[in-house]
Amino acid sequence: MTKTPALTALIASIASAPLLLAQSPQNPSPTRESATGERGATKQKPANQQPGESDRARVVVTASGFAEEALRTPYTFQQVSSEQLVERGSRTLPEALRYTPGVMVQKTAQGHGSPYIRGFTGRQNLILVDGIRINNSTFRGGPIQYWNTIDSFSMDRMEVIKSQGSVLFGSDAIGGTVNVFTRSADFRSEADGSFFQHGRTFYRFDSNGLSQTGRVEAQVGEGGVWGLHIGATYRNFGDIRDRSLGEMPQTGYDEFDYDLRFDAAYGDSGTLTLAHQRVEQNDIWRTHRTVFFEPWEGTSLSNPDLARIYDQERSLSYLRLADDDVGSGVSKYSLTFSFQQQNEFFFRQRTAGANVRNQNDYTDVDTYGVALQLESQVGDGTLVYGADYYVDTVSSTRREVRVDPMGAVVSDTFAVQGPVGDGARYDLFGAFAQYRMPVTDDLEVTIGGRYTYAAANIDRLDDGNGNAVSANRNFDQATFNLRANQRVGDDSTVYGGIAQAFRAPNLDDLSSLKSSRTDLISTGSIDVEPEKYLTYELGYRLLTADSAFNASVYYTDIEDLIVSRPVGTVPGTGEVITASTNGSNGYAYGFELEGEHRLCDAWTASGFLAWVDGESDRYPSNSTTPVREKLSRLMPLTGSLAVRWQEPENPLWVGARVLVAGRADRMNSGDRSDTSRFPPKGTPSYIVLALNSGYRVNEHFELFFTLDNATDTAYRVHGSGVNEPGINAILGGRLTW
Repeated sequence: MTKTPALTALIASIASAPLLLAQSPQNPSPTRESATGERGATKQKPANQQPGESDRARVVVTASGFAEEALRTPYTFQQVSSEQLVERGSRTLPEALRYTPGVMVQKTAQGHGSPYIRGFTGRQNLILVDGIRINNSTFRGGPIQYWNTIDSFSMDRMEVIKSQGSVLFGSDAIGGTVNVFTRSADFRSEADGSFFQHGRTFYRFDSNGLSQTGRVEAQVGEGGVWGLHIGATYRNFGDIRDRSLGEMPQTGYDEFDYDLRFDAAYGDSGTLTLAHQRVEQNDIWRTHRTVFFEPWEGTSLSNPDLARIYDQERSLSYLRLADDDVGSGVSKYSLTFSFQQQNEFFFRQRTAGANVRNQNDYTDVDTYGVALQLESQVGDGTLVYGADYYVDTVSSTRREVRVDPMGAVVSDTFAVQGPVGDGARYDLFGAFAQYRMPVTDDLEVTIGGRYTYAAANIDRLDDGNGNAVSANRNFDQATFNLRANQRVGDDSTVYGGIAQAFRAPNLDDLSSLKSSRTDLISTGSIDVEPEKYLTYELGYRLLTADSAFNASVYYTDIEDLIVSRPVGTVPGTGEVITASTNGSNGYAYGFELEGEHRLCDAWTASGFLAWVDGESDRYPSNSTTPVREKLSRLMPLTGSLAVRWQEPENPLWVGARVLVAGRADRMNSGDRSDTSRFPPKGTPSYIVLALNSGYRVNEHFELFFTLDNATDTAYRVHGSGVNEPGINAILGGRLTW
């Protein structure tokens, strides 16, 4: 914190550096899209493209920090549009990734969802909204629920970048970086000077759980001058059921979201953006550790809690100034000021002899951020550079109230801290530069580097004996990447490279104090150091008018992974106490195949196949000696095949998709000890069929229908705490004006 003036000076020096560079524009972007992905014009579909068809052959992505055609991208990426989310029947933002190769969406509860991307999850993946970090310093190890606090119906599209490394976005960008672009009025696509007003309403009904989702939004403005977008979503999820367990109690919850965004032109090509979004979720139960636990395929639970309930609130406000046509050394820039609030309430109720213990955990995080990104043409290449600075202020408390059988209060106490250290501050600063240069007519090379500084200051931390102490730590790290993209034909490229990634220890690593898995108490350690990763990747991409194909293989070397080491037990309960330690090295590797082909004017087929494997050093329960074991929750061999029919100009389309996953039995000792989520012989394989269709009644009204899990298969995603819904008829409609 004492380095803040120096950091400010460094940001200023980076901002002024481009004035010294000579401008030499090369390969202008095919659309007006800024380095952060904020579009200046709507990208129109070609006349021969069917509704809902993938844009992969024509897409512009921001994986490299600037807009580029897909064939120039030296990364493995996927895009998910808002149309695909609706047509596939995806319920939440994490669920929208379930048909993405190399991604497994684990759910501890129906209201949660934590994507495993190339074997990594939680704080080892980075989630962005409009280019702004959502990850904060309280994200814990293993599966997290925070991705589900992003309203999927406020999304315009989502980009998934695999193994990108830490150069562009800093800490946590290990398995994948996911950037969610939200909806706007898109005022630059309207006729200049003309007043416009648009809107749409959406309704969805799920037969399984009798769930309902409603969304209404409106846009007004003046073409080329300004635009205002307002949207709100309400969701009521009922208890789901499947063929094996029947109705699963306490799997429903309520959610209310809204989003506002104002965009206005300034100067010749600049855009000012003011945005605010908020998500509120109530009564999300983690039933796998409660009296509502139901055995499935051999899962078991002893000493169940009476309740484990989460309430979540998240808000994001930001101001952005961006210009895509500056000139004078800087061709583009984006400056963003952001403020976020994450409020989490966890209620745990359990028996304590004849009494009942009510545990109330409150964690409130305020995050202030500033990010500057610039783009310049230097020689024949493109330079992207900038700096970002995020500050978390954290309040984390725990109150425990014990009551006797008559309801009288026996004790009412406050702990020294909550799930993480109380009165904490976490600073995260980074400065980066990445240069893309042509080597030959067909070969481009990308090289980049980042410097990161992180500092944790904790005011109240439990020393293990119930005493409050304070603690301070700081870390710094330099990371680099080297990528290349070689054209091997008019429609195909070979790409690959080496990318460093890292994860700075956060407040959870340093100061956590909470229950974890089954019968574990997880504590932090102030002595841990950053995790380090090095990924090697090689891929091939083919994009033609009728076909799209991508194949990639990767290997990630893991160094100093922060894991939990047993340090004792809780007297009288047998619960194992663990502490964070850098006791693990290892690796992860795998492959991904993805393809799509237009068979004729009416028929399109697509599919994917993916597999992940890996090992790391772990500490089995009650052992202080590490052993080499499989990574937790390894995605089994998983594939999907889909077909879609729609004749040109026909308002009706019909599709079908099969998702197949093999038995997930490559488990480590931690997985096997988590008996409430992992069947002893591994998670069974499954085959799930989904049927979907849509019909455009007229230019203003559309109907959608999905029969998800049409075979009524009883299954769960590996490592989840709840089964997926059985057969589910989803009916939706959308009215636009």
